[in-house]
Amino acid sequence: MCFQFDEAIRITLQICDALAYCHEHGVFHRDIKPENIMILEDGSIKIIDFGVALLEGARRVTWRGLSGTVGTPDYMAPEQLRGERGMVGSDIYAVGVILYEMLCGHTPFEGENIFAVMNQHVSQDPPSILQCNPSLSPALATVVMRAIRRDPQKRYKSMRDMMHDLRHLDDVVPTDYSPDVPKAGGRYRRAILLTLIIIAICLLIIAFGVLAQFAHSAIR
Repeated sequence: MCFQFDEAIRITLQICDALAYCHEHGVFHRDIKPENIMILEDGSIKIIDFGVALLEGARRVTWRGLSGTVGTPDYMAPEQLRGERGMVGSDIYAVGVILYEMLCGHTPFEGENIFAVMNQHVSQDPPSILQCNPSLSPALATVVMRAIRRDPQKRYKSMRDMMHDLRHLDDVVPTDYSPDVPKAGGRYRRAILLTLIIIAICLLIIAFGVLAQFAHSAIR
């Protein structure tokens, strides 16, 4: 289901404003997705689930620390999937994907499984939003595609910058979207596979620990 343009922009502006406040206080959400955005009866939004949020300069002392890949693949920035720390650009990417989905009815990348989606995120730029919704204004399309570039340096530098353009679309100079040449995905596929293996091993260790504790209790 697609949102009306005005409604999609209104929701996105609120998300940007909330995240801008977090970023300005050194907190990065790193798992922005529709399930973590609540629309209240008065139309305002609340962002929930800061379970994988990162405080600038801090480190996690949990099993998650074995992998930098935390978040939800459909909305995760390429650098997160490569195991890098999610920062401002990663949240901007996720918000851009949500805006893309609200305007098109689906996320930029779709695949048969999580691995296929992750590989697309790290190896190529998303398809132009105008391919799925030609009725969008070139200015709005420019904002969306700038937010979800694979290269973080080509995205907005801050949530405030993205908010400014969404509020002043008449001042946005439309640019032709030119995706970067897809990268050979071998190295990134190996990195993703290694991350998934590490997560699986951690889960197995936890499971064996629980079973061992249960068996020990049963013997006693």
